[in-house]
Amino acid sequence: MKNNKHGMTLVECIIAMAVFAVASTGFIMTATACYKSQVKAKKRMDTANTQTTNLEHFSNYSQVVDPEALNVEPMSGGSNRWVITFPFSSASGGEISNSKVHGYYSVADPDDPVFDLSFFSPIEQVDLTTDEYWVTFTNVGSDQKWLELSLADSTHFVFFDNEKNEASGSTLPEHLWGPNGGAFRFGIKNKGGGDITGAVLTVHDVQNDRDIGTYSISDFILPDDNGSVDTSKGYCAYYINGDSVVNEAALNAQTEE
Repeated sequence: MKNNKHGMTLVECIIAMAVFAVASTGFIMTATACYKSQVKAKKRMDTANTQTTNLEHFSNYSQVVDPEALNVEPMSGGSNRWVITFPFSSASGGEISNSKVHGYYSVADPDDPVFDLSFFSPIEQVDLTTDEYWVTFTNVGSDQKWLELSLADSTHFVFFDNEKNEASGSTLPEHLWGPNGGAFRFGIKNKGGGDITGAVLTVHDVQNDRDIGTYSISDFILPDDNGSVDTSKGYCAYYINGDSVVNEAALNAQTEE
C-alpha cells in the first residue's frame, strides 16, 4: 500500500491565497471605515463642544472676554448693530427693545462648515452704573500688536471684568491683538474722588518697548441712540490703527479719505 505524499498543487495554493486576500481585504476595509467614522465622530463632537463654549462665553457674560481666544469674530457688513424687540404682556410693560445687540460668528473647523455658528449677543451691554466704563480695544491694522495697558491714576481708577470683579493692579496683562479685527474688552471704574479727565490709559508697545501714547476715556465714549454722550458712564471704543490709537470718529474720517 502506497501513501499519497503529494501536497497542494500550485493552482490550489494560488486559489487559496486569492480567497484569503479577498476576505482579508473586506475585513481591513470594514475596520478602516469604522476607524475613520469614529475619528470623524470624535472630531465633530470636539468641534460641537468648542462652539458650545463659544456661545456660552458670549451669552452668559463669562469672564472670558477675549474673542480671539474663542475664534469668534464680529459679523461683517454694515454697522453690525441690531435692534431686537421682545414681546411681553401689557401687564409687564409691553414690548422691550434692545438696540445694542451685535452679531458674531464662530468657525471652529474651516473644512467642516456644518458647525459654522452665527449668533446675536449683547455682550457690549454690561450693566453699567455711574462712574463705570466698558472699553473695547480693536486692532483694525494689518499687523498684529502686542500691547500693555495701564491706568495713569491708580488711586481713583481701577480695571474690572464683565462680572464686576476689580483687578488687583493698575496694569492689565500683556495682550496680543491679531490684525484686522483682533479685540479685547475690559472695564474701568472710578473708585471715588476722581474726575473722568483723570481716567487716562497708557498704551505701551511691548514689541518695540515704547509708549504709543496716553488717552483719556472721555474722548472715546460712544454716543447713545440720540447722538449724545454721557460722560458719567458709558461704552468706549478704541481702535489701534498702525502706530496710533484713534476713536470711532477719527477712524471713520481716516476710512473716508
